[in-house]
Parts: sequence; C-alpha cells; structure tokens
Amino acid sequence: MSCFVLLITDLTSMRHEIEQYARGVRLVARPPHQLTGEDWNRAALVLIDAQAAPILRDRPQELPARDAVILLTDPEDQDEPDLYRHALTLGAAHLITVPDGSGALRTQMSMLAERPALVVAVLDPDPSGEVGTASTASLALAGTAAGEHLGLIDARPTRLSLHRALQRARYDAPVASSGSLRTLFVNEQQAPPHDAVRDAMTDLARRHAVTLAHLDPHQSDTVAVLGGVDLIIVPVRARSVTAQATRSVVTAACRATPHVHVHVIGDAAGTDVVEAVAAGIGAGYPSMTGVAPPDMPDESRHVDVQLADTSHHRRLWEVVARYRPRTSCPV
Repeated sequence: MSCFVLLITDLTSMRHEIEQYARGVRLVARPPHQLTGEDWNRAALVLIDAQAAPILRDRPQELPARDAVILLTDPEDQDEPDLYRHALTLGAAHLITVPDGSGALRTQMSMLAERPALVVAVLDPDPSGEVGTASTASLALAGTAAGEHLGLIDARPTRLSLHRALQRARYDAPVASSGSLRTLFVNEQQAPPHDAVRDAMTDLARRHAVTLAHLDPHQSDTVAVLGGVDLIIVPVRARSVTAQATRSVVTAACRATPHVHVHVIGDAAGTDVVEAVAAGIGAGYPSMTGVAPPDMPDESRHVDVQLADTSHHRRLWEVVARYRPRTSCPV
C-alpha cells in the first residue's frame, strides 16, 4: 500500500477544499469514471465525494472491499435518502461533513504526513562509479514504474553520467497514473560540497516519498551526508565483493545506519554470484542479494547489460520495498 490519499470527485471545489487539509501528504484526485482498480487498492486512504458515490456503485465491476474509506458530504447532502446505503456499499466506515468535520479529516490525513520520508543512498566502491550510476538509474526507473514519486540527486560525476544512463536504460513504460521523477544533476567536473547535497536531500524528502542519492564513498564529505540517510545500497561486481575497498565502504555505511544492503551483480566473465554472496555473508555484510546478468552479445559493456535488464531493475527496487514497511502508513 502506498502513502497517498485518493480523492474521488468531479467537483473542483471539493478538490480545493481537501487540498487545504493535505499539506505534507500526496493527494491524488480522480473523477469517478476514471478510477482504476490499482488506484483504489494502493491508496492508504480513500475519500469519496457523496455526489460521486452513485457513479461508483453503478460500475460494471464492483470495487473490492478495503479499509480506510471515508464518504465526504456537505450539509445539503444530509437529506439524500441513499447516503447511508452508498456508504455501506462502498465500505465507508466514516461519514464526514465538509467543512464542518474538517478536524476529523485533518487528523486522518496527518497520520500519513507523520510518516518519515525515505532517503536511499547508493555507494559504489569502484573508483569508476559506473555500477553505482547504472544501479541508481535502475532504481529510479523501477520506482517510477511502481507508482512512486521520486526525488533523485546525482552527486557523483562519472564517465557514464546518470542522465545518459536514464536515457539508455530499457524499462517497462509506466502507465500515465504512475510515478514521477525529479532529478538534480551535478556538473561532470566536480562533486558538490556536502552541505549543498544535504540541503538538496532535505528539500526533496519534504516533497517525495523516496529520495535517491548517488554519492561518492571516496569523498571525505560523504560521511557527513550519510547522517541523513535511512537506507544505503552498495552495488558491487561479484569479483569485488570482498575486496578491501568494498569492505571499507560497507563498514563506513554501517556506522551511519544499521540499514545497509550489498547488491552483488554477476560478472559476464563467469564469477559465481552464489559464491560471491556467501563470501559477503562470511565477511559480515548485514544484508545481501545477488543477480546474474542475462545472456547478451559478447561486445556488450557490463553496464549496458545492467541497464537493459528490466528484471534487474525490479530486483533492486525490491530492496527499497522491503525496507519501506518499517516506515509504512499507520492508516
């Protein structure tokens, strides 16, 4: 379940009224005839305008039962004879009159706003940083395809820029109602100062459910930035899983947060992913996954293989999705 409020209404006035109470909460408004089953199932809280209720009841396919549904009425709706029948049919546990009952509505929505935003850092131990660039692009594409609204900071210039990686990556195009991506790119000459990165992370975290930060673990300022990170993903090639550089990055990451995940990417040369993961576990890495590259032409670069593998994108995003229930919506 995602942390957004779904408002079902045809009325602009109702949408503007609810927007006043939704500060800090992602609000998605849908006319009743454009409602999808995915919206209905994924929303943390559903608000139904009483005038839209008959349209929803007359849908050819009945909406599945779900929790956290509220029917919104105005004083003129109180004489509507079918009002309570609408509520019962649609599974609304509460009827709230707007604006008279705005206090109760604000309380329900503020529960979502209290959920802390999630900041994820990607730290590639390799000096080239290309695996980290490709992994960040994969996370961004998989997250938006999953319906998330992401902020992305690229604070590590590499030969393979993140902008180019996003353009080159193959992905399953999300439907129109799915997520969005706001990106902040640094220039390709020099990493920005850590205070600028932290300010950008804070700004994006206020507006987005998930913020991705591609950082350079070899920059001395990075340690200061990691204090504001919730989850750290360390992508590494199988042959380098227990190299000293990888161990050092994982150790530094664990000092910043207990939530550190090492993601092993198989080598086209044939290094066994299972053996690499076992070696990482033996080295004391807290959490690990591994993925082998698909069959690709011999002339393909390794990052091209990673960018073209949509299942790999989703596998990486599952790392974030597994962490998110710890900060899930209480609604």
